[in-house]
Amino acid sequence: MIELDILMVIAEVAVAIAGFSAVVANFSKNWSARKGKQLHDLLYQSGIVLFASLVPLIMSQQVKGTDEIEVLWAISSAMYIFFALVTIAHDFWKERKSGIERRTRLLYASPFFLAIVALAINIYLGAQAWLYLLALLLNLAFAFFSFVALLKPLIEVEEDTAQ
Repeated sequence: MIELDILMVIAEVAVAIAGFSAVVANFSKNWSARKGKQLHDLLYQSGIVLFASLVPLIMSQQVKGTDEIEVLWAISSAMYIFFALVTIAHDFWKERKSGIERRTRLLYASPFFLAIVALAINIYLGAQAWLYLLALLLNLAFAFFSFVALLKPLIEVEEDTAQ
């Protein structure tokens, strides 16, 4: 199945983004609490994508017929919804205690909300791979933009010193 190959690529990209983020964090001279939160969000997004990519890969080892493929995507979608909701609930619970700006947290949670809606629709319509993969790509895109935001101060410093 081509979908499983796509899942492997998505998992590899998620690991690469998380790994390069750690390298950026290590070499950053001016580390702040804001950057730490950006790194935290990026690692959560990458981690969810990695987990959600590996679940169907592992479960596919037991798929024998075409009828079971729909069940594979339905279970994978349901697991993503469950773990994304737990992650969002945990994050908002911590937010209430620490007083983090709500707008920033909603921006962080928006890819999860969109993916949850897409995967709920996916389960309702008959669980297909393409919608599951799009939901993962949405989270991966957010992780990439978080990575770029983490890099932005380093790029600006290099541009300032070059002039």
